Amino acid sequence: MKKKFLTGMALAVSATLAVGLAGCSSGGSEGADGDVITIGRILPLSGPLAGTGTRVAEGSEIARQLVNEDGGINGMQVEYTDIDAPDEEGARRGAERLLNEDIDVVLGTFGSALALAAIPVITGEGGLYWETGASAVAITNGDNDNIYRVSSTAAQIGSDAVDFAADVLAEKLGKAPGDLTVAWAGVNNTYGSDVLAGVQESADENGMDIVLEEAYPMDSADLTSVALKIRDAAPDVLVLTSYDADAAALGRAMRAADVAPPPAVIGSGGGHVNEAWMESMGDSGNGFFNVGFTSQLNPEGLEPEAKELYDRFVARFAEENDGAEPGAFDMNGFVGAMALFDTMQQADEITPEAIAAAADEMSLEERTLIDGTGLAFDENGQNERAFYFVSQWQNGEIVPVYPADLALSEPANVPLPAWGEAR
Repeated sequence: MKKKFLTGMALAVSATLAVGLAGCSSGGSEGADGDVITIGRILPLSGPLAGTGTRVAEGSEIARQLVNEDGGINGMQVEYTDIDAPDEEGARRGAERLLNEDIDVVLGTFGSALALAAIPVITGEGGLYWETGASAVAITNGDNDNIYRVSSTAAQIGSDAVDFAADVLAEKLGKAPGDLTVAWAGVNNTYGSDVLAGVQESADENGMDIVLEEAYPMDSADLTSVALKIRDAAPDVLVLTSYDADAAALGRAMRAADVAPPPAVIGSGGGHVNEAWMESMGDSGNGFFNVGFTSQLNPEGLEPEAKELYDRFVARFAEENDGAEPGAFDMNGFVGAMALFDTMQQADEITPEAIAAAADEMSLEERTLIDGTGLAFDENGQNERAFYFVSQWQNGEIVPVYPADLALSEPANVPLPAWGEAR
């Protein structure tokens, strides 16, 4: 018999479940009567965000495979019902479709606008929404019940970028933190404005002057005017909030207009963490930093069970991708899904209400999840033990450089060499 998540449909869970997924039973792959748990997944699998959405999908699919191999959740196998949400209307309609199919626990969505469209639909009908990576502050501002976000906020990305400049880059640039000047340029959506708010807050706290705040449409193909404004502002640190296409467009515009890159450039979105950045920029993409999710880390900094699970994830990804290593959003999808499965293991029954109650009690210390984070939700469902990595493109690969215990390299190319110079 197949069971879907329905409010009021209780499935008893043993009180002796272990705290982590590593403690799941490794016996048979199905429950005693062949029960299956169905979770909705809303992700942008087509459209402008498809490059990242498909990576989140792949990571969360590996999480599903591994938890099922370990015996499932209370002996029940996990399956997904997928919704392709290329835009807000697709996310909204997809959420309605899931509810019509009696699925009211949903995993999603990477895109903040997509999440903000889908969340009220699901939670408004008593369902539970589990967000892996969308970072708009409004997602967990208290407007909706039963929303839980594993990752941190976009505002935190902006403040982390500026704090990294103050704590690490200032010395390398031969300046006091308060003497650094900062510029921001990025997409003119909620994500961009949230990152900018974090940049503004941290710059103020560190006594830095912001010399440029320039927003542009996400679908901009020619960003020469933005490149020239960056040139005129001449910041020490440039923070960019970009997706794949506009990141490449701005990088090419700066290079074509011979706008020398600022001494330090820090991305704060998907545009400077995916392989598409280097494919667009070639060797000149090296040296750029990014604050966000990481594709790899030093597993020796993890707790032992997390290290074991990290190794399994990397190995499985390589098996399914001709030996390739996972990207940052593959990791994000895996961590988010595993955190949901872990929480479901602790629930007294498999309903949105019981899963929410279990989430409210979750307390996993940092370095317990495979990306080094922990899990503890505040009253609005925001994970207070989430943090972002600072990574840098070095020799064609993006490697974490901060925090130090999880880093695989140290910051290089500071100040950033001119276009055409070796990096």
